[in-house]
Amino acid sequence: MAQTRPTAKTLRELPRADLSAQLETLRQELWQHRIKTKEGAQPQMHQIPALRRQIARIQTVLRESGTP
Repeated sequence: MAQTRPTAKTLRELPRADLSAQLETLRQELWQHRIKTKEGAQPQMHQIPALRRQIARIQTVLRESGTP
């Protein structure tokens, strides 16, 4: 995940295709963090809630923009 998290305002300026691609990437990253946590090898637990918040931001912007 990028060091700076984009706000909803900056996400609204992106094209819908970019948001969908970014959403898929974040979901895969969240999945990998969850697997690492189950294995006991996840030293940075704070990243999981941050990823979930970013996914929620993108989903909100996509929902605001109309039909999927």
